[in-house]
Amino acid sequence: MTPTICIAIAPRTLRALMDFQRDHCKEDELSELADRAIDDWLAHQLELAKPKGQRGYFWKALFLPDGTRLRIASHAATRYAAVVGDDLVYNAMCLSPNQFAQQAIGSVRNAWSAIYIQMPGERAWTQAQRLRRAQRESERIASLPHFRPHSQPPAAPRPATAHPLPPDVLLAPQLRHDRVERRHAYRRAEDLLLD
Repeated sequence: MTPTICIAIAPRTLRALMDFQRDHCKEDELSELADRAIDDWLAHQLELAKPKGQRGYFWKALFLPDGTRLRIASHAATRYAAVVGDDLVYNAMCLSPNQFAQQAIGSVRNAWSAIYIQMPGERAWTQAQRLRRAQRESERIASLPHFRPHSQPPAAPRPATAHPLPPDVLLAPQLRHDRVERRHAYRRAEDLLLD
């Protein structure tokens, strides 16, 4: 028997599910219908998250397109798996990356650090953990308010100001607007004597 848990749903959703069961699926349990509905919704969400017209495997939020190869090495041997369609296949079995790591090595490891990935059309193998970090960083940068993707047209140039900028701003720009400038313009006494 599969263990179950209780989740809270809106009364109108429960009523609609109960009405559907009464009218169409009298032999099915209400919990079975809810489980099927959630599974279908998750499958639909995964399809929506994929790039258009592309098949592949989702490892958490990391999308591995069809044709991606995975490699894991131990002192004894190096093992390979591949993404075929929407599945990760190793020894003719559909597995998760963690199951691939466990079966290939025979011990429990962090799959993110143990598995190296070769994307389709690339020659280099990259550690899965690095790909995940790079994806998170790009998502973080994209969520910043000042980020403007390259596809948008550049902003109109600002009109020239009536008064010129002070020379110290032009010579020593502040690198970060939220920090106090620590550099100060000065000249050594030897340099002043040479003038």
